[in-house]
Amino acid sequence: MNLLKSVFISGFITWLVMVSLYAISQLVKGTEPIISWLGLSLCALSPLAFFIKVFLARSPRTERHPVEYTVLSGLGLALTLAMSYRFGPSAGMMHYWAGLTIILWLAYLRWYSVFRGRYTNSLKPGSKLPEFRLESMEGHIVSSQGFMAAPHLLLFYRGNWCPFCTAQIEELAASYKRLEAAGIEVVLISPQPIRKSQAMAARFNLPLIFLRDRNGSAARQLGLLHQWGTPMGMQLLGYESDTVMPTVILTDQHGTIVFSDQTDNYRVRPEPEAWLNPGPQT
Repeated sequence: MNLLKSVFISGFITWLVMVSLYAISQLVKGTEPIISWLGLSLCALSPLAFFIKVFLARSPRTERHPVEYTVLSGLGLALTLAMSYRFGPSAGMMHYWAGLTIILWLAYLRWYSVFRGRYTNSLKPGSKLPEFRLESMEGHIVSSQGFMAAPHLLLFYRGNWCPFCTAQIEELAASYKRLEAAGIEVVLISPQPIRKSQAMAARFNLPLIFLRDRNGSAARQLGLLHQWGTPMGMQLLGYESDTVMPTVILTDQHGTIVFSDQTDNYRVRPEPEAWLNPGPQT
């Protein structure tokens, strides 16, 4: 199932780009029926605009269901259906393409974005942080036992290819002064190659600790591994096929977990106040 998701996200974005460009080209040429091509353009461009905004706005979270994009895409489908009803076969196949686009968009929102049954009791507040091993950017083995001397904020992130993860790290960096004042050390953990994390670390003039979870061994141990969670094709850029489900863990100076967020949707991340002022969790 996860392998299918890996293929799906790469194929879906490719589909949106191709359909949008083709529909716009037909509009520019004045191909009839114009309304059908306009509807198909709107249907595909709406979810494509969502992804463009995700990459440009640099926000670590979205609504679970961004209704406005669905409404606009649905309006595009309605236009193609209306033209198909009015003109019959002469209206072409646009309503089928628009219908498929809507189905894929809803699959992205309701199926691809969601982690089902991912909660693990070993990371619930009040538990001791389990022992696991990571790799420093210098290639040294680092044990989680070293996180017991002071409060730590641990952020497991998918990789710098994920716009939500990079935005979440930027948001965390913006809150660093408050974390430092509270004596909290920040550890950023990803299965991505060390050189990728080094490039990310260079963006921040802060003492953030970047560690690698090689082969997802710690994520597997903690129940955070997302098999085939990396979009298909990213392996050509050096990323592993398996990644981690985004997770935030805050521990105290004794290694006890005082806050954890195991989101069930990769587009929904906790606000900084959740870890800056953690309240009681159940």
